[in-house]
Amino acid sequence: MTDGPRPLNLREIAEGLRSPHTSAARPRRVAPLLPASRADQLARWLAGAQDRDVARPVDRVRLVVFAGDHGVAARGVSRLEPGWTARAVRDLVAGRGPHAELAARVGVPVEVHAVGVDWGGQGPSGVPAGVIERAVRPSGDIAVEDALSTEETEAAVRAGAAVADAAVDAGVDLLLLGDLGAGATTVASTLVAVCLRKGAVDVVGRGSGVDDDAWMRKTAAVRDAVRRARKLATRPTAVLQAVGSADVCAAVGFLLRAAARRTPVLLDGTVGVAAALVASRGVPGAEKWWQVGAATAEPAQALAVDRLKLTPLLDLGAGRGGGTGALTALPVLRAAQALAEADEAELPPLPDPEPAPEPAPEPDPVAVGALAGPDDQGASPEPPPAPEPEPSPGAAAGPAGESTRPNV
Repeated sequence: MTDGPRPLNLREIAEGLRSPHTSAARPRRVAPLLPASRADQLARWLAGAQDRDVARPVDRVRLVVFAGDHGVAARGVSRLEPGWTARAVRDLVAGRGPHAELAARVGVPVEVHAVGVDWGGQGPSGVPAGVIERAVRPSGDIAVEDALSTEETEAAVRAGAAVADAAVDAGVDLLLLGDLGAGATTVASTLVAVCLRKGAVDVVGRGSGVDDDAWMRKTAAVRDAVRRARKLATRPTAVLQAVGSADVCAAVGFLLRAAARRTPVLLDGTVGVAAALVASRGVPGAEKWWQVGAATAEPAQALAVDRLKLTPLLDLGAGRGGGTGALTALPVLRAAQALAEADEAELPPLPDPEPAPEPAPEPDPVAVGALAGPDDQGASPEPPPAPEPEPSPGAAAGPAGESTRPNV
């Protein structure tokens, strides 16, 4: 990396971040001796994010998918052929494919942002303007070069933050994060390895379902990328520039801004969790606003989840990406909220607080003294002093036993 503009401080994106409210829900009346379940924990987390003691239903949910291509995919680390990302974006926007089908079944609208897609010779024809308005570029081959420039990294992070702001301003009360892109798990594995100081073999999984030869190529690419970026491990923004991608940078900005705006996020697979790990290293405490929808078979995701101290709602093995893990876990979160609400309904209503007694007015001492008689004062008044005797005519009072009459 060469010297250039000052890297973005991720704390700027999360300005105003605070911890969620601590839920104080009353003990259950039904089966009160049972210990707290995972559903209870989720309900308390959701209630805290809503600044309530008992969570309300989450009806305004949105899935946000950041899509991008990655130069490292040209090394044969993925089963997905060139052009797959562009086709997947077009299908998702048009409501086609498994990701769109699942989102429709659970009643969640989908918002797609192609921040790093390689559209090929045709360009983004037929794609709505909103999908490409925040585009940066496809990332470079992280095994041998930086993914983005400093300016591109900041632009991608701020693009994700702007997407979160727009969603919160629209009244969304729960966000789901998804990803699309060939080579995305290679980038995610590299980020986890750099942040946690792990080797390539510790983090690399099968991703899109690669065979042994592709797995070895993927491991070699991650190894070379980690060597390039290991010295940057304590600088999250520099790590994103060196071995990240536009879509992952956007996800980092999205997660931090949602946390700052007090809006919970349900993460998807390895890519979303890797972005969460980088974001939490830049702004510790932000991870309190996130949950992981589903565990996958990727070692990188398991390591990142463990470091973030999060527990996936589901364990689905291999993940499809595109937000499917978060969409599948959404009914579990809704069920946890419904159970907590039903438990609260079983409890007797809280008594109305008694009004505090008004203090008695203090008497005015001037008025009381003017109106009160001797008996009211509580003591008899002192008698007036006795008058002094008047002196005899022709004599003046003097010392005792002596006459003050003048001599004649």
